[in-house]
Amino acid sequence: MKSLFKYLITLIFLFLGISSPINAQKSIQELAELKDKKWDKLVKSHKSGLNNVYAVEGLISIDLLDKANLPNPKTAGVITFQLWDESVTKSSKAGNYTYYEKNFLTPSGSNVISNKLIETILPEIKNNFKQANINLMEPKEFASSEDKQKIYNEGGERVELSGLLKAFSGGLLARLQGKRDGQGTLSADGYAFYPITASIIATDFKAPSTIGLITEELELDASLIISVKVSIEKGGKSLMFRGMELALIGPINDNKSINYSGRIGAKTMNKYRDGVLYSVAYFGVDDIQIAKINKKSGEIKEWYLDGFEKMSGRLTTDLLYGLEKFKNLDKKK
Repeated sequence: MKSLFKYLITLIFLFLGISSPINAQKSIQELAELKDKKWDKLVKSHKSGLNNVYAVEGLISIDLLDKANLPNPKTAGVITFQLWDESVTKSSKAGNYTYYEKNFLTPSGSNVISNKLIETILPEIKNNFKQANINLMEPKEFASSEDKQKIYNEGGERVELSGLLKAFSGGLLARLQGKRDGQGTLSADGYAFYPITASIIATDFKAPSTIGLITEELELDASLIISVKVSIEKGGKSLMFRGMELALIGPINDNKSINYSGRIGAKTMNKYRDGVLYSVAYFGVDDIQIAKINKKSGEIKEWYLDGFEKMSGRLTTDLLYGLEKFKNLDKKK
């Protein structure tokens, strides 16, 4: 249990460091073609110790999970694809006056961008999953009945973070969850909004348990969260890419007949029984322009998405390799 606690604390400190990009690529194509060493340094994944092997080993050690029942997903659903607007309020001074400029995306603008990006990257992500013998489905495929649509659409309201992470994240969580007027954090058409990103869920135990339950109710083996972070810069003329995140979460086939309570750590272990993070891969970068915007109309004048598909495929490869490590209880980086 001590090693599990140390593991959780390590994840918290990794979370606190997610907003410090380490590269300065000028284009998505350049980012997509990074040499392996630089790419591995950029991406946070199983290589950074971000998996739940410790949690699963803990469940096995107290007979709540049989090793033969370790997760081995064959079906997965993209539970959400969302754009996180990381624009900031900028201020400029002239004489005794201060002028404030809000560069947030509007909901309609966010929707247009979300749809364009998922249309660009989803085929490549699906292909990577197919090569790993996992059928990756969209909501229109897995939320096919009225009951499942209700479970799926209301799922975001059920997601809650643990108190420990809430305390550490503070205002950051409020910002990411869109509690600021004008912020255009939104999902693509056909996708419900789930107030969580891969980097946050990688450091939490409560949110994965809820998503594990939702996944089971939707009759999926795993759920994929896709997040793309952007901001509006240059006085509203440029859409900048700031990072991408993938997380694969799913249920645990535990020994449901066992009542585990009245012990130190019982609450956490019982959350793990509902669902855990299988694998994660994400990165943050210095601003890279991906579109030119007409400041007056707000319309996209030109896209710069060359390499976006390749970049997302490369990140998915890391995610799926992390899944293999998780399935084999392999903690090596």
